[in-house]
Amino acid sequence: MKRLSLIIIFLFILQSCSSPLDKKYSKTSLSEDAKEIKEKAGLSEEELQIMAGWIAKAELTGESLEGKTYHEILEEANDYEKQQENLAKKTKLEEEEKRRKMGSTLTVALYDKGYAKYDYQDYLTYSLAFENNSQKDIRAFKGVLTINDLFDTKITSINLTIDETIPSGTVYRGTYTTDYNQFRDEDVRLRNKDIEDLKIVWTPEKILFEDGTSLE
Repeated sequence: MKRLSLIIIFLFILQSCSSPLDKKYSKTSLSEDAKEIKEKAGLSEEELQIMAGWIAKAELTGESLEGKTYHEILEEANDYEKQQENLAKKTKLEEEEKRRKMGSTLTVALYDKGYAKYDYQDYLTYSLAFENNSQKDIRAFKGVLTINDLFDTKITSINLTIDETIPSGTVYRGTYTTDYNQFRDEDVRLRNKDIEDLKIVWTPEKILFEDGTSLE
């Protein structure tokens, strides 16, 4: 009899020590439950935000969480977060592979930089060489040329859209301009830098080939 009493007391203690995460979700008691979970469940701020976001998402989409414990809700939210992270990583890798492939197809070099005046307007000039390393003739392309200093700190970016045919295995050269503003720090820095103190990063966005195919 004494042994049975000890078991009952032990079970009572276990029950009284149960986590607030074991409670089942209820819309009516959500405020009280959330307060208890925050105070007693020992969750990090990030976990609390993940759970709150999941409950808010269910509310917006009309998904019912009734009958699920807060622990189950948190697990679902964590699983979803992991799926999103994996998808983001996969997408990033795919985008990096695309840029790598396009970047190796069409390489760019900055071989001269200058300053000029035309019709009372000041300009910075950039002489660029584009090499078509593919087996196809390029019809047109667009991308972003980022100019950095030697510490890879960005000075400026230039959007380029060029409609010039570049036969396979050849180099096309062209000079392009941007407006110069003496009160704009990036323009002054760029004008005063020697070309040997500049590094460029070419990020192609789309390449059109003469045969109608494209890379993007």
